[in-house]
Formats: sequence, C-alpha cells, structure tokens
Amino acid sequence: MSLTYSHKLHDPDVLAAEFPVTDAHAINERRAAIAAIIEGRDPRLMMIVGPCSAWPSRAVIEYADRLARLQEDVRERVLLVMRCYIQKPRTTVGWPGPLNAPNPAAPVNIARGIHECTKLMHDVGQRVPLADEMLFTHNADYFTRMLSYVAIGARSAEDMEHRYIGSGLDMPVGVKNTTGGDIGIGVNGVQSVQSPHTFAFHQHEVSTSGNPHAHLVLRGGGGRSNYDPQSIALAQNLLLDKKLANPSIVIDASHDNSMNGHGKDPELQEMVVHSVVEGIRRNREEYRLVSGVMLESFLKHGKQSDKGPVYDMDGLSITDPCLGWERTETLIRETADAMSG
Repeated sequence: MSLTYSHKLHDPDVLAAEFPVTDAHAINERRAAIAAIIEGRDPRLMMIVGPCSAWPSRAVIEYADRLARLQEDVRERVLLVMRCYIQKPRTTVGWPGPLNAPNPAAPVNIARGIHECTKLMHDVGQRVPLADEMLFTHNADYFTRMLSYVAIGARSAEDMEHRYIGSGLDMPVGVKNTTGGDIGIGVNGVQSVQSPHTFAFHQHEVSTSGNPHAHLVLRGGGGRSNYDPQSIALAQNLLLDKKLANPSIVIDASHDNSMNGHGKDPELQEMVVHSVVEGIRRNREEYRLVSGVMLESFLKHGKQSDKGPVYDMDGLSITDPCLGWERTETLIRETADAMSG
C-alpha cells in the first residue's frame, strides 16, 4: 500500500483526562432531551444551528455564548443544538476543516488539530449541546463523549462502516439523503443504523444493539430541494412502511434546499424554516414526523474564500455561506413564537 506512516497521534484517553466531561456538559440530559423530541414526547422543535465549519475557535465560542443566552429566552418552544463541525467533506479538494488543518494558511497538522478541536468542544460543550458530522469513523474515540447529536452526511449515508458505527452510538443520529437527492437511500440508512450489527473495528469483533433514535435528514440533492410537502410525505411514507422505531424527519435548510440557481443562498434558509414551521403549526399531515431543522449560521453573513492568505477571524464562514447572527436570532425567535401559536 502506498501509505507513509509519519507519527502516532494523541492517545484519546490522555486527551480525555486533560479535557474531561463534567457535570457542566450535561451530556446525558442533553442526549435525553433530543431523544424525547425524536420520539415525539417533547413537542418542542429542535434547531441544529451553527457555522458550516467550526473555525476559528474564538468566533465559535462567541457564537456559542450568544446561542446559550438565546436558548434561555426560547427554551419552552425550541431546543437549540450547536453545530461544531470540525471536519469538512469535499466534493473534490479544498480545506478539510480545523481537525486536519487548524491553520488554513499552513500545511496539515493533525496532531495540533485534534488537540485544538478537543479543547474547543470541551469549552463550547459547557455552554450548549454539540452536534458534529461523523466524517471519519476512526476519529470517534476523541470526540463522541462530548457530543449530543451526530449526523451522517450525504456522502457517507450509503457507507456501511458509518451505518454500523452509528448503530452503536449512545445519542441520536441523523442520516442524510444522498447528494443526488435519493430519499429512499437515506431511509435505508436509517433502517441500518437502527439495526444491530457485528463487525470488525479497532482489531476487535464488536456488536451493536441498534440506535432507536436514528432518523432521516432531508437536505435536497442533485440541484433540487426536498423540503416541499410532497417530498416530506414521501419520506414519511417510506419511514412508516419500514415500521421503524421513532420515525422522525429533520429538514436541513441549507445545501440543495437553499440553492438559488447560482449556488447556495444562505437567506433562503429562512424561507425553508418558515415553510416547515407553518406546516407544523397548521398540523398538516405531511409534517407530523418533522421534529427539527438544521441551519448554517455564523456571526457574519456570507462566506470568505478558503484560499487565503489573509482570513477573516471574526466569524465569517470559510466553507459554505452562512446566515449572519442578527438574522439567525430573529429567525429563531420567530420560530419559537410560531411554535407557541
């Protein structure tokens, strides 16, 4: 194999001792709260919001502080979970995220990235519940202990290892439809993650019991949206036909659900959320399994180039364009008001 082994990386147990999960992280309570929404026992809407990529740390922490304060105002109707995505899937090539390249203008430094991302999650996780995308399953030992929610992305939804690992996680897992927009494949992924499996992992034979809180995430695909009533009804019927535990749907307001013909338009995320919330508020049959929405949002509106060499360090996305904080706060407050009506 044409692999060059450079050096060993951090021992996860050593990092866990340096950045321990404490009562302030409230991991069990937060996971249980999300699970209750997925099960339909809690009528609140889950909103998974935050930057496309969790960089730089100081801006991410500032965002978390604002989100925590806002949660206090809307807690009766909305549960806020913060995106803290530290690895970025790329269609071809590009900046891989702060875990691999903590300085986008410098060469890859995974050892530094793992340490900095562990510290970031430790700090942010004391403020708000954390969500991350499981891009590489072999990094799970570092970060899953601090997470309340995991997403399996559109490029990984058909991958057996992601499905099998997800089936053994002690937290809700959202499985996205594929980049081409195939809802059926996403539903198949949910069924797989909810099922028990036995497989080889870390030089061991391991078994999982299945994850009853695995659910579908609709993110559009193939240049088309799928947050319309017809698409949601299709997803609902596919989930119900499989007789899955806790059938549930989350709508990703970004990605192909926010395309304007020229690319991703972060402002269209507002339209997606308003549309979904209106369907829920009116008790439309198509929306009865919808339990949450996802939103890409940061301190500043839009995005910057990932080519550098000078980067905005004050909360402007370096990957997908994000909705700015002011409009994000307004949208969350409007959503909470609508859910109380």
